[in-house]
Amino acid sequence: MVLKYIGLAPGFAREVLEVYDTWEGKETVPWKLKELMLIFRIEVRKRYNPYVPPEKPKIKILRDARLD
Repeated sequence: MVLKYIGLAPGFAREVLEVYDTWEGKETVPWKLKELMLIFRIEVRKRYNPYVPPEKPKIKILRDARLD
């Protein structure tokens, strides 16, 4: 499932997730809707909280510039 529209409405998907999380009757929601909300949560996390691995320290390569 491609959710390219999440990028078009930055705050909308987050608001939908907030409403869903605070909703008291979400235990009775059909499984397909729960699955959709899980996919929304994953896509929002990927787009708005991307994991950026720490940058590896660069090792300087020192060359011998002497002309012995």
